[in-house]
Amino acid sequence: MKIKSNAAPIELTSPFFEENKTFCSKFESYIASKNGKVKGKYNATSYLVFGKIPSPKTWELIYKKATYTSTGNLLLSSKRQNLLVMAKWETHFKGYNGTAFKIRRRKRLDVLRFLFSKRLSKLHNHSNYVISNKGDTPKFFKNLTSVLQPLFNSKELYKTDFVNEKLTIELRSKQQHFDIVDQLLKI
Repeated sequence: MKIKSNAAPIELTSPFFEENKTFCSKFESYIASKNGKVKGKYNATSYLVFGKIPSPKTWELIYKKATYTSTGNLLLSSKRQNLLVMAKWETHFKGYNGTAFKIRRRKRLDVLRFLFSKRLSKLHNHSNYVISNKGDTPKFFKNLTSVLQPLFNSKELYKTDFVNEKLTIELRSKQQHFDIVDQLLKI
């Protein structure tokens, strides 16, 4: 396994350590099945793993879990913990001069932004998301939104950007969603 543990000896018996170890093992096996490369570290409270899959377009996958605590902050409780679990998938569309776009979760202030911005609109069939673009969407856009449909429905999709020939998809999820990655590899 190229993803290594950086856990303290006391962490090795933790069920959280075992959970993160299993997550990393599945990630490494998936990337290996696609002839890719992996690296990363994990312990009982976090992991940060990177994978690169060579397909017609090279995809880079990053999964991160981190537990943040606030100590010494007068406004926040000293025992409060915040958990970040995210995934980021990226690829490049070399030589593709399509219009840039951004899809993100809808915010309360977007109601006002709809009135004053011609570039911002609700994403078709997904009222919890908005799209910002300056013109026509790229040719692959319809396929992309179709593949991402389950993530829109579960609200795990955080944002998607297509800027300077680079597509970035960011999730807030504990799931690896390799079935969706498999479909993205074909776009």
